[in-house]
Amino acid sequence: MPGPRHVALAAALVTATALAAPGCKKAPARVTTSSPAGPPRARTPAGPPLPAPHQLSQMPDAGAFIARPAEILAGIDAYVPETPSLAAVAEFTLRTQVPVELADKLAPQVAGDRPWAGVHVAGEDIIALPVRPGSAVADALRNFPASGDFGAVELPAPTIDSTPHDQKPPGPRLAWLDGQTNNLVFADTLQGLATSRELPSTYGSRPVWFTLGDTRARAVSPDFPYARVAAAGQSLHSLDVHVLEAPGKPLPSSPDLGAGALTGMLKVPELAVGVSTRWPGHKKAVAEAIKQMNAGVDRAGFAAKLMLDPLVDQAARALRRWNGRVLLGSGPAQHLRIGLGADDPAAGFRDLVGCLRTLVDNLSLARMFADVPGASFKKAGDSPTVYLLTVDGVARHVPSVGKSLLDDKGRLRVAIAANERAGGLLVVIGPEPIPVVQRWAKAAAEGEPAKESTGDILAAVLGAGPEQLRTLLANPTSQSALVTSALKLEADRPPTLMVLQRKPDRYFATVRGPEPESPRK
Repeated sequence: MPGPRHVALAAALVTATALAAPGCKKAPARVTTSSPAGPPRARTPAGPPLPAPHQLSQMPDAGAFIARPAEILAGIDAYVPETPSLAAVAEFTLRTQVPVELADKLAPQVAGDRPWAGVHVAGEDIIALPVRPGSAVADALRNFPASGDFGAVELPAPTIDSTPHDQKPPGPRLAWLDGQTNNLVFADTLQGLATSRELPSTYGSRPVWFTLGDTRARAVSPDFPYARVAAAGQSLHSLDVHVLEAPGKPLPSSPDLGAGALTGMLKVPELAVGVSTRWPGHKKAVAEAIKQMNAGVDRAGFAAKLMLDPLVDQAARALRRWNGRVLLGSGPAQHLRIGLGADDPAAGFRDLVGCLRTLVDNLSLARMFADVPGASFKKAGDSPTVYLLTVDGVARHVPSVGKSLLDDKGRLRVAIAANERAGGLLVVIGPEPIPVVQRWAKAAAEGEPAKESTGDILAAVLGAGPEQLRTLLANPTSQSALVTSALKLEADRPPTLMVLQRKPDRYFATVRGPEPESPRK
């Protein structure tokens, strides 16, 4: 029997990936979803007329259409260890429609190269699954009581109750092997079975489509907090997702995430993984940091105060330039990237350079009286202007998670640059940070302006291929070990970019990237 991972992925496939709500971009042209394999089937002789189908809506209570389920599973399999097989997903899906013994018989006959579809309409669930050629499905249904006059049969109640909170036990289901489409169809009524033929023409304009409204969702989960969740696209790597606000129930939000991600800084080469947002609490944190620095200076002696006062003043000016927009990323291997937003990047850069120069001067003076690391700070490039901070002899002070960022001499090297179009400061820590920050600044200067991403709550990029991530996720240990491994990732494929925005009545997310190649044979 499938385990929890199988159940979750199966549920995502049966009820997954989604209709764009009002205001979406125009849907792409319909793709051909019939299987190219095998000779064409002989046309089934015309039988008794079918009942009139239900009237279908573009916004049903629930619905899904997946043109190529096997490819969707392969895309998941490329990244997630122990992804279930198509037969395992089919088995779970069938158990929501039929008894377990029959589900086990039918699961190997479900095909993955033609569309799976379902819709909730007129109070009933209609599920259509393609089956392989042969007589196995017909033989499995042969001994059940007939219903109607076009070949449907009545089945006992399913093993799994797909709507446990609707206060109704699962009832008998009707099944029909449609000889014209070679689909196995489940519904509550004969009219529902006939409606299955309308699903591809109504919902198949996008290879991946899913919608779930609150009425149907609460029959499964009473605490469902949204009016609707919907998604649509070409694949899991080309997808638009909408989460609509329910009346009287504001969308959940995090106090640590605000609109203003530095999305343009993520659209650069060499970035293996990165994430950006704006921290709404940055002003309070900056004020507290300045307060703590001033308190430390006040506790110091008179001579120390003379030395530290100018440094604290410069640090305070540099900190106040930060507008809360922040980015963290890794790539190339052993290089950490930090993006810091500023309303005036040039001024922020000038203040940070002044602060670091004063800090290094004070460290040089302090070395006369104490054992402190040596440091240097100098201009290291033009067009763009780059400064390099080098701190010697810090290997014994750096935690294990950060040791991969040191160079072969045990030095900490930090390169900084700034760009007006990118919207802030670019910082790279690693063994060879100068060329990395130069390429980053150049790419950011030619990319999306920071002003165009002020509405992005969260942006993330993934440029590391599936093989690296499978290795990383297959052996999770401690959090520090995971971070150490993440710092070793390399960008080895075109990136996948994910962006989350807050609209007046919904969250809207996009995923754009290449299709991965699955290791599954």
